[in-house]
Amino acid sequence: MPRDWSPDEADGDSLPAKLLDSKTEAAVDALLETVRHLLDEENARDQSFIARGVGLAGFVGIVVSLSTALGHGGLTGEWSAPWKGIALALYVVALTSLVGSVVVVIRTVLRPRETATLSLAEVERYPLPEYIYAPKTLTQGRTMAGLIDALAVERSRAGSKANGLQWSYRLLLAGLACISMLGALIGVRDANLTGGPNAGRITPTIGSHA
Repeated sequence: MPRDWSPDEADGDSLPAKLLDSKTEAAVDALLETVRHLLDEENARDQSFIARGVGLAGFVGIVVSLSTALGHGGLTGEWSAPWKGIALALYVVALTSLVGSVVVVIRTVLRPRETATLSLAEVERYPLPEYIYAPKTLTQGRTMAGLIDALAVERSRAGSKANGLQWSYRLLLAGLACISMLGALIGVRDANLTGGPNAGRITPTIGSHA
């Protein structure tokens, strides 16, 4: 970070010539605008992650409600060994995966965090002469340094949120796969409850004998 500048250095001859050069000011303006644009992009990315996390949590809540009803209705029926144990295991794994998906998305994406921005200690020095009388380029350089620090923090958090969302989707897919398999088993069992010598039992097509 540039050294503090005092009003005693107001004489332009004592300043590095490049600080007052118009080309330097234009370059610093462009760099500062670039950093601000990157920060805006990170903020938009963060809002996108939050929206996805909220949608995922809501979807999982609906799936868990339906899964609970499916499990209550399906596991209370008659099963031939060893299919009741398999059905119960699928149900437990499904609910565990779905709940885990919500826990991960809340901890990594939806948990409130302090926004990264310029240091308050730095901002509180703005009314002081070292800022008021400083050249524009020097002031912008200090501001840019603070914004770059904030950008680094936001980008690190965005990476953590992206990783958390990936794991949440994986857990959701695992839960949906288990629920689908459980539904298929219940469907086969219920199809055999319509009558016939194998009523109430899993047919040999999935590995059980009447």
